[in-house]
Amino acid sequence: MTYQYLCEDCQQVIEEDFSIGKAAKTVKCLDCGNDCKRFYGEMSFILGGPAGQWPSKKARFNNEMSKRNEEAGRRMRKERTGTGPKLIDQS
Repeated sequence: MTYQYLCEDCQQVIEEDFSIGKAAKTVKCLDCGNDCKRFYGEMSFILGGPAGQWPSKKARFNNEMSKRNEEAGRRMRKERTGTGPKLIDQS
């Protein structure tokens, strides 16, 4: 994973690759040699899928809708069993 560090003296952002959870707290600046602290200003976290969605969101929505449809079907069968169509007098 790429981590960013900022040199406070020369304002340079340095990128270093470390394993997740193994990033160093400071690294040496390539220009001036000073210690650079972690910088969080330009980092982004991207989940797959269209904007505003994440991979499990659609699956969770589909499961919820299926559950609601099954419950509605049970209620309809319970309420409407044995009743014939209602005829309307059109005279």
